[in-house]
Amino acid sequence: MSTVPAREEVSEEHTWDLEAIYESEEEWRASYDAVAESVEAFAEYEGRTTEDASTLLTVLEEREELMRDVEVVAAYARMRRDEDTSDQEAQAMASRADSLVSDARSAASFVEPELQALTREEFDDLASEVPELETYDHYVDDVLRMKPHTRSAEVEALLADLGEVTGGTADVYNLLANADMTFPTVEDADDEPVEITQSNFVNLLKRPDRDFRRRVYEGYFAEWASVRNAVATAYAKSVTADVELARARSYETAREASLHGPNVPAEVYDTLVDTVDDNLETLHRHADLKREALGVDELRMWDVYMPLTGGEGPEVSYEEACEHVVAAVAPLGEAYQSRLAEGLDSRWVDVYENEGKRAGAYSGGAYDTQPYILMNYQDDVTSMYTLAHELGHSLHSEYAKENQPYVYAGYELFVAEVASTVNEALLTEHLLETVEDPAFRAHVLNEFLERVRSTLFRQTLFAEFEHRAHELEEAGEPLTADRLDDLFRELKGRYYEPAELDDHIAREWMRIPHFYRAFYVYQYATGISAALALVDRILEEGESAAADYREFLSLGSREYPLDLLRTAGVDVASPEPVQRAIDRYDDRLETMAELVETDG
Repeated sequence: MSTVPAREEVSEEHTWDLEAIYESEEEWRASYDAVAESVEAFAEYEGRTTEDASTLLTVLEEREELMRDVEVVAAYARMRRDEDTSDQEAQAMASRADSLVSDARSAASFVEPELQALTREEFDDLASEVPELETYDHYVDDVLRMKPHTRSAEVEALLADLGEVTGGTADVYNLLANADMTFPTVEDADDEPVEITQSNFVNLLKRPDRDFRRRVYEGYFAEWASVRNAVATAYAKSVTADVELARARSYETAREASLHGPNVPAEVYDTLVDTVDDNLETLHRHADLKREALGVDELRMWDVYMPLTGGEGPEVSYEEACEHVVAAVAPLGEAYQSRLAEGLDSRWVDVYENEGKRAGAYSGGAYDTQPYILMNYQDDVTSMYTLAHELGHSLHSEYAKENQPYVYAGYELFVAEVASTVNEALLTEHLLETVEDPAFRAHVLNEFLERVRSTLFRQTLFAEFEHRAHELEEAGEPLTADRLDDLFRELKGRYYEPAELDDHIAREWMRIPHFYRAFYVYQYATGISAALALVDRILEEGESAAADYREFLSLGSREYPLDLLRTAGVDVASPEPVQRAIDRYDDRLETMAELVETDG
């Protein structure tokens, strides 16, 4: 019987080391109390930000110190919650931490409106008096760029206070999906019961028994159907919050507000969608090839995740995955490779699924902590790629923290997905070059195809969905469950034209947590496009291109995203990287078609 262990049954070596942050909850609470006092004290600077150069530097530096402390408190609490979302005490800690984050943002919300009272020339004069202010040059440019969309200090404080409320639908959704929903148990071909979970659902759809896949698919979505109206209401309220917050800041649309923050032109979003739309026949060919490989008359939605190689892929233990990933990143330089290996040996990763653990994977931590990676490792090729992906995020953070002050150590989501996908692409190249087993190589090739299908095509589908959902809200049309289903069904039908749709797949939008982070998913698609272009350059040009890439990682957010990527050697403002990625997908699809025909 398939069972999921309790948290305490997972070996320590396969859990992340949260004691490196706080040795006990008592220490966390003491830190929380100290930071809460600092939040109150910082408010005393309101109205004084630009009174002179020295005060301006003090305000900026003390705000950074405050936010660094808040970040650590919040990161610890959230990771404790994610270890077991049914742990009420951990939930309470995370809730308190979220409130503290909101309080800190509110207390510091006066800084940027007061900075915007300056002209660029006036800031330069202050910096000539106190040269340390020159560190903030790009930051001030960014603040002044946002001036038309920044409200008064009082309104900014109110919006900051409302952050916990406007983001509350995501918390409701996550608890519903990860703690409250109970998915059925389905018997496999050997009459063994298999428990469906959020983490293993896709893996179960890769089993060779088609009837088993159908029952998993139907059982999983039947549970989502039972909460359909609740999830539709949560998402509709999330979209409403996006739209109203955008209007509060004088943006015409929620998408404009989202893209303006990282300074990404809307044309980048539209170019992605248009280029993918022009190439859907390539995705259709992939679907047709799956139907032929499976030997079925119709490709159904429970067949979509089946590998072209047939059956389950090779088992890849976590230890084997670590070895492959470390070897794969060698083209990025010895220092990068050594740092990644060191992290794997230093309990950066919370490896396996346990009862109540948050589904999926992410890279987290704070400026003043080591990186932390949440996984739900499943001993397969896909999990190995997910590990490479999250390590890309973690090394990006490490390079930025080591080379930038706190103000620039973060980075926009737009570039974040490049670093993660470069590691994936390097892993593919490494495995195809070094693995001799034909079956394993076929599964690696299939994994590449599936990564492009799910990251470039699928995420662009999601990008279209959320853009159109926000447009409906902005036009005053209600986002009911039926309307959202109809919208998703239409898009799914266009993207997966050769497949037979059903009522269940119309509700697939319900299972996508990224929709509660508006206009996020398109960056997966631009990220994989840029990453494939960068890997081509690194493998062709060697150390000089790798050095440019490491420089890109080291810059953090000291430049705007499109400029950062140009530093690395790719221009995502043009359709070329997207088209190049699709062409690579097309070439490897042809190779796979020949393999499938040969095996047949």
